[in-house]
Amino acid sequence: MKFWHDNTLYRENPQGIFNEKRSRNALVFGAFAILYFLGSRLIGFDFWLIFERLSSALSRFAGLYFPPNFTNYKDLFEGIWVTIVLSVAAGTIGSALAYATALGMSRRTGRLPVIKILLRSVATFLRNVPAAIWAIVLLMAFWFGEFLALLVMSIGTFGFNARLFSDMIDETNHGSIEALESTGATYWQIIFQSVFPETLPVAISWTLYAIETNIRSATIIGILAGGGIGHLIGIYKHFRRFDELTAAVILVVVTITAFDQLSIQIRKRLL
Repeated sequence: MKFWHDNTLYRENPQGIFNEKRSRNALVFGAFAILYFLGSRLIGFDFWLIFERLSSALSRFAGLYFPPNFTNYKDLFEGIWVTIVLSVAAGTIGSALAYATALGMSRRTGRLPVIKILLRSVATFLRNVPAAIWAIVLLMAFWFGEFLALLVMSIGTFGFNARLFSDMIDETNHGSIEALESTGATYWQIIFQSVFPETLPVAISWTLYAIETNIRSATIIGILAGGGIGHLIGIYKHFRRFDELTAAVILVVVTITAFDQLSIQIRKRLL
């Protein structure tokens, strides 16, 4: 409608634009209501049943999971330590490989078009496959354990950071690169004297974020691939030791929160 785009017409007829917005909102609401009704009928979902049984569900949840049981604290702390080590190692390895790949993908530093397309395709493929799928696919090849968890998290970090690092390198100061090229600097001299110093702080920041993400996703990966606190959570779930499972989840949340605060302080000093 023209009222939406013309401020003059809006001032002349504010009621018209108000009616237009109200009609549009009513249409959107009606469309969502129809979709909800059709979807509910299709899957047999009853929204009001949630409210009817909410009290009993909360009581059962509290009875199963609370209070948390920290009796096996040694196993819990060992599991979270293994998780931290795996997450840091996977974040570092995946980010290092991602940075090397980004140098070949970037418009600034990539030299061979075929290599750029190949590397970008590989990074896109690895990024779009969820970590849980990688854990299932690679399980039969590498079997259950810490190495498989390390491999899965490294693949996830690589796929995510390769694209980020490539875009980061694309945004580097082109003037400094041209200045070095005019002096006859070699490719690697340009990388280490211009690109690397400018992008290193941001790359470290994203590496810290990848480590934090790995700690968070290690619970699911540990259940599927083994290793760390996720392996313990899988055992507690299997044997219905829900109070110990709650203790493990609390420890994961505390660890992620602590690492998040640590990474914030490191980023403040780098950026």
